[in-house]
Amino acid sequence: MHDLHCHTNLSACAKRESTLSVMLGALKSAGVTVAGIANHLWDAAVPGSSGWYAPQNVEHVRSIRAEYDALSPEERSGIKLYFGCETEYVGQGRVALKEENAPLFDFVLVPPHHFHMKDFVRPAELEDAAKVRKLMFERFLECCAIPFVFGLAHPLTVLGYPGRIDEILSGFRDDEYRELFGAAAETGKSVEINICSLFQEIRRDGDGLPAEYVRMMTIARECNCRFHLGSDAHDTARLAKERFEYALRFAEKCGIVLPEDPLRRER
Repeated sequence: MHDLHCHTNLSACAKRESTLSVMLGALKSAGVTVAGIANHLWDAAVPGSSGWYAPQNVEHVRSIRAEYDALSPEERSGIKLYFGCETEYVGQGRVALKEENAPLFDFVLVPPHHFHMKDFVRPAELEDAAKVRKLMFERFLECCAIPFVFGLAHPLTVLGYPGRIDEILSGFRDDEYRELFGAAAETGKSVEINICSLFQEIRRDGDGLPAEYVRMMTIARECNCRFHLGSDAHDTARLAKERFEYALRFAEKCGIVLPEDPLRRER
């Protein structure tokens, strides 16, 4: 089993005790054998950073390698580790990582819909469900066009609109999902099954799974998308074995067979 979206305390939003050593121990306890560290990043060479993002530059995020080198052989054993990043996308082709710096990382994730970042990633006044969907649609396609991006972090996950997830997602037609995931498949972008998203406040089907995400990801599978699993963990609580088991049950319901190592053919 793999987890390609895990944060350590190099991400400002992670728990301070979430060191690489601690997170690796929790990953191994959950049964993860292939992991990707994807801390938040804003390249200092890209203008327009927020105050929150600015310290999380390339040098900061890449310091995880020195942290890894300082681990004991026992701490390193039992897990294959990739060092990536989760950079930002704010629209109109503006991604927070210079293309020439992308090879400094084993993989790059980009979130099309960090809509909880008001007046930065999305307009604060954007509230109408149809207009939210329109912007989500546009941003998804724009992220598919970024050449150096490996995967889409929590794609079409509704953030910043508490209590409105079903209202917003249920407005997407099947053909719209097919257009979006068809673009992901055509451009080779890996679609993330984000475990945190599965535990959002959302309507469940008869199997206790999030119904709208089942519909969405089943269509993504029908579009021949690539997939990866991401805990989006910022602390060890999100690395509980039960959460991974739930995600695997979700993937099975959608007919998705997850690879052992999503990055193997990338290297």
